[in-house]
Amino acid sequence: MSTSRIPAVIAELLDRFAAAATLQGVRIVDGPPVTGDPLREAVYVGYDGDPDGEGTGAEFTQEWASIGQRARGETFSVTCAVVVWRGSTKVAPVRVRAFEVLAAVEDLVRADPSLGQPPPTVAAFASGSLVQSQRASGMECRIPFQIQCQTRI
Repeated sequence: MSTSRIPAVIAELLDRFAAAATLQGVRIVDGPPVTGDPLREAVYVGYDGDPDGEGTGAEFTQEWASIGQRARGETFSVTCAVVVWRGSTKVAPVRVRAFEVLAAVEDLVRADPSLGQPPPTVAAFASGSLVQSQRASGMECRIPFQIQCQTRI
Protein backbone atom coordinates (compact mmCIF):
# COMPACT_ATOMS: atom_id res chain seq x y z
CA MET A 1 0.00 0.00 0.00
CA SER A 2 1.32 3.42 -0.95
CA THR A 3 1.72 6.22 1.58
CA SER A 4 1.32 8.89 -1.12
CA ARG A 5 1.14 9.22 -4.89
CA ILE A 6 3.26 12.40 -4.81
CA PRO A 7 6.56 10.72 -5.85
CA ALA A 8 4.87 8.86 -8.73
CA VAL A 9 3.09 12.00 -9.98
CA ILE A 10 6.28 14.08 -9.84
CA ALA A 11 8.12 11.37 -11.80
CA GLU A 12 5.32 11.26 -14.39
CA LEU A 13 5.31 15.04 -14.79
CA LEU A 14 9.09 15.06 -15.30
CA ASP A 15 8.86 12.28 -17.91
CA ARG A 16 6.00 13.93 -19.80
CA PHE A 17 7.58 17.35 -19.87
CA ALA A 18 10.99 15.99 -20.93
CA ALA A 19 9.44 13.97 -23.79
CA ALA A 20 7.17 16.75 -25.11
CA ALA A 21 7.99 18.17 -28.53
CA THR A 22 6.28 21.41 -27.45
CA LEU A 23 8.92 21.86 -24.72
CA GLN A 24 11.94 21.14 -26.90
CA GLY A 25 14.80 23.40 -25.82
CA VAL A 26 13.22 24.03 -22.40
CA ARG A 27 15.20 22.56 -19.51
CA ILE A 28 13.10 20.32 -17.26
CA VAL A 29 14.42 20.37 -13.70
CA ASP A 30 13.57 18.01 -10.82
CA GLY A 31 13.41 20.18 -7.70
CA PRO A 32 15.80 23.07 -7.04
CA PRO A 33 18.78 23.54 -9.36
CA VAL A 34 22.23 22.38 -8.34
CA THR A 35 23.93 25.41 -9.84
CA GLY A 36 23.19 29.12 -9.72
CA ASP A 37 23.78 29.56 -13.45
CA PRO A 38 20.74 31.16 -15.09
CA LEU A 39 18.76 29.01 -17.48
CA ARG A 40 17.16 30.73 -20.48
CA GLU A 41 14.02 28.61 -20.20
CA ALA A 42 13.15 26.05 -17.55
CA VAL A 43 10.24 24.17 -16.02
CA TYR A 44 10.83 23.19 -12.41
CA VAL A 45 8.82 20.33 -10.91
CA GLY A 46 8.67 20.17 -7.13
CA TYR A 47 10.13 23.67 -6.77
CA ASP A 48 8.75 27.21 -7.19
CA GLY A 49 11.81 28.60 -8.96
CA ASP A 50 12.58 31.08 -6.17
CA PRO A 51 16.17 30.66 -4.92
CA ASP A 52 15.25 32.61 -1.77
CA GLY A 53 12.03 30.66 -1.09
CA GLU A 54 11.28 27.78 1.25
CA GLY A 55 11.66 25.08 -1.39
CA THR A 56 8.29 23.43 -0.71
CA GLY A 57 7.79 20.78 -3.40
CA ALA A 58 4.27 19.62 -2.57
CA GLU A 59 1.54 19.88 0.05
CA PHE A 60 -1.02 17.20 0.83
CA THR A 61 -3.93 16.13 2.96
CA GLN A 62 -5.36 12.66 3.48
CA GLU A 63 -8.56 11.28 5.01
CA TRP A 64 -10.17 7.87 5.32
CA ALA A 65 -12.09 7.09 2.16
CA SER A 66 -14.51 4.58 3.64
CA ILE A 67 -15.47 2.60 6.69
CA GLY A 68 -12.89 -0.02 7.53
CA GLN A 69 -9.83 2.19 7.12
CA ARG A 70 -8.56 0.30 4.07
CA ALA A 71 -8.24 3.26 1.70
CA ARG A 72 -7.51 6.96 2.07
CA GLY A 73 -8.42 9.86 -0.14
CA GLU A 74 -5.43 12.05 -0.91
CA THR A 75 -5.49 15.60 -2.22
CA PHE A 76 -2.19 17.24 -3.00
CA SER A 77 -0.62 20.07 -4.93
CA VAL A 78 2.74 19.78 -6.66
CA THR A 79 4.60 23.07 -6.83
CA CYS A 80 6.09 23.85 -10.24
CA ALA A 81 7.44 26.91 -12.02
CA VAL A 82 8.16 28.18 -15.49
CA VAL A 83 11.17 30.50 -15.61
CA VAL A 84 12.21 32.42 -18.72
CA TRP A 85 15.25 34.70 -18.72
CA ARG A 86 16.72 36.90 -21.45
CA GLY A 87 19.78 39.14 -21.41
CA SER A 88 17.58 42.03 -22.52
CA THR A 89 15.53 44.47 -20.46
CA LYS A 90 12.42 44.09 -22.65
CA VAL A 91 9.59 42.73 -20.52
CA ALA A 92 6.84 41.77 -22.99
CA PRO A 93 8.71 39.15 -25.07
CA VAL A 94 9.91 37.36 -21.92
CA ARG A 95 6.44 37.40 -20.37
CA VAL A 96 4.82 36.15 -23.60
CA ARG A 97 7.33 33.30 -23.86
CA ALA A 98 6.80 32.33 -20.21
CA PHE A 99 3.06 31.98 -20.85
CA GLU A 100 3.71 29.98 -24.04
CA VAL A 101 5.77 27.49 -22.03
CA LEU A 102 3.08 27.43 -19.32
CA ALA A 103 0.41 26.69 -21.95
CA ALA A 104 2.44 23.75 -23.27
CA VAL A 105 2.76 22.36 -19.75
CA GLU A 106 -0.95 22.78 -19.06
CA ASP A 107 -1.85 21.04 -22.34
CA LEU A 108 0.25 18.04 -21.28
CA VAL A 109 -1.63 17.76 -17.98
CA ARG A 110 -5.03 18.18 -19.68
CA ALA A 111 -4.20 15.48 -22.25
CA ASP A 112 -4.30 12.81 -19.51
CA PRO A 113 -5.47 14.15 -16.15
CA SER A 114 -4.85 10.77 -14.51
CA LEU A 115 -1.11 11.34 -15.00
CA GLY A 116 -0.73 7.61 -15.51
CA GLN A 117 -2.02 6.81 -12.01
CA PRO A 118 -4.76 4.31 -11.19
CA PRO A 119 -8.33 5.57 -10.91
CA PRO A 120 -9.69 7.58 -9.33
CA THR A 121 -6.92 10.12 -10.00
CA VAL A 122 -7.60 13.54 -11.48
CA ALA A 123 -5.04 16.34 -11.89
CA ALA A 124 -5.54 19.94 -12.99
CA PHE A 125 -3.92 23.34 -12.77
CA ALA A 126 -5.08 24.95 -9.52
CA SER A 127 -3.33 28.32 -9.16
CA GLY A 128 -0.36 30.37 -10.24
CA SER A 129 1.20 33.81 -10.21
CA LEU A 130 3.44 35.97 -12.39
CA VAL A 131 6.70 37.31 -10.91
CA GLN A 132 8.70 39.71 -13.10
CA SER A 133 12.23 40.83 -12.21
CA GLN A 134 14.70 43.12 -13.90
CA ARG A 135 18.13 41.89 -12.90
CA ALA A 136 21.61 43.14 -13.77
CA SER A 137 21.85 40.19 -16.17
CA GLY A 138 18.48 40.83 -17.85
CA MET A 139 14.75 40.26 -17.60
CA GLU A 140 13.27 37.22 -15.85
CA CYS A 141 9.66 36.07 -15.71
CA ARG A 142 8.79 33.34 -13.25
CA ILE A 143 5.38 31.69 -13.06
CA PRO A 144 5.09 29.49 -9.99
CA PHE A 145 1.99 27.29 -10.24
CA GLN A 146 0.27 24.38 -8.55
CA ILE A 147 -0.93 21.15 -10.12
CA GLN A 148 -3.60 19.75 -7.81
CA CYS A 149 -4.36 16.01 -7.72
CA GLN A 150 -7.14 14.06 -6.10
CA THR A 151 -6.64 10.33 -5.75
CA ARG A 152 -7.17 7.30 -3.55
CA ILE A 153 -4.38 5.34 -1.91
